[in-house]
Amino acid sequence: MNKRIIRSIVVILFCLFLVGCSARETTSSGRRQAAGGNESVVENTSNNNQGETNRGETNRGEARSCHQEFDNEDLINLVVITGNRANTSEIPIGSVVDDIFCDLVGRTFEISNLEAEGNIAFVVSDGEPWRADVIGQNGRPADLRVSANNTYVLNNRIRNTISHVVLPFMDSDHLMAQTEEADLFEALHIASRILRDMNPGRKNHILIIDSGITTVGHIDMREFDIMGVGVSSEIVSRLEAAGLLPDLFGVGISFFNIGASAYPQQVPSGPVEAALKSFWSDIIRATGAQILQMQGRSEGGIPRTVNNGYPFVSNVEFYTPQVDFSDLRSEVFSAEHLGFIASESEFIDEIHARNALATTAETLIPFLNSNPAHIAYIVGSQAVGPDGFAGYTLSLERALRVKDLLVSELNLPAAQLVAIGAGTTPLSWRNTDEFETGEWRDDLAERNRLVAIIPSTADEMIELRSQGFVP
Repeated sequence: MNKRIIRSIVVILFCLFLVGCSARETTSSGRRQAAGGNESVVENTSNNNQGETNRGETNRGEARSCHQEFDNEDLINLVVITGNRANTSEIPIGSVVDDIFCDLVGRTFEISNLEAEGNIAFVVSDGEPWRADVIGQNGRPADLRVSANNTYVLNNRIRNTISHVVLPFMDSDHLMAQTEEADLFEALHIASRILRDMNPGRKNHILIIDSGITTVGHIDMREFDIMGVGVSSEIVSRLEAAGLLPDLFGVGISFFNIGASAYPQQVPSGPVEAALKSFWSDIIRATGAQILQMQGRSEGGIPRTVNNGYPFVSNVEFYTPQVDFSDLRSEVFSAEHLGFIASESEFIDEIHARNALATTAETLIPFLNSNPAHIAYIVGSQAVGPDGFAGYTLSLERALRVKDLLVSELNLPAAQLVAIGAGTTPLSWRNTDEFETGEWRDDLAERNRLVAIIPSTADEMIELRSQGFVP
């Protein structure tokens, strides 16, 4: 009897040991074999140097990893359009593009019975765009199928597949352009055909990571001035009349890295980047697609080396209007322009505020881009309240809110904008006394809910210095 009990206990302990080993699979094994395929997926980043790496790969998946959970909600079909060319800059590691990419790719994995499979395609936007299959770091087609015995492990394997297979593929030579020049418009045609063959029950999404500078095909930017009035409308009309627009009705499009070029291609200035955004917005909307996100990067970047065989794209010369900075003035935005809520730093109408700031932003962008040592000061003001309270916190919060809008929506360089809270300090643009009649008046207080934008070359800088706001 005792022997039977002992034998049962031994069996139970052995089973518990096996279960524990299985649960620790993803943290102790270092590597695993992808279910149903021959792509080895690294699960421990310390082992990422194992195995041969393709020529030119940067292993960018080591720099960050996906953190979100994955489920079957909001599944998408995804086509990524990109192209690694000599005079287009590399994508910065850890940029916002990585996070967006991780999220979109994760939404292609459909989970069923603790198994998941990604549904993603790539198009290379070179002179003759083509579809590229995902290749792993071992040089073989990657299997995007994963499985596990619980949800936690499955999510971990999906994250690792994205971080250590798909992300490194983005920078690998497998996505190197094969033909000189760039044809983003034809790449959109290929993406539309790919989406038609994908799961019809899912939403369709295209992620474009491209400079937006095209030099061949139906849109050759060497043949027209991107800054010209009505250029995009004219080209849209021509393409539409010829039946050349791809059918992307209902497709969501996210477009990143607009203007991201490198020597010898001229790096687009702020106005040129804005023109590129406007141009592609008109083209994309004409296809019936919906623009979900559009972000530029006109500061330039590190060019891809010629030694690795990246083909060049013909340089496009962009004309940038010259601006006389000697007459650059400060701008004061009152409640009529920005409309702050009383005692708050939130706009009454953010769209109205953005439109009010847009003209000043168009002038400041070339000034700041051409003068990296100069600063534009955003000076907030606030009214004295009915109780006579006066401080600086609210005025600073309003200045920071305007700065955020200028950077996130109007593409001004954050490093060259300084927010200042002037409180109720008497300044040339803020001299209303809320109690001039002896009683507090809201209409007078409203006049002091101001924000001034003062370039470092403006005369008003003398006043800021005299008040001690600027050294």
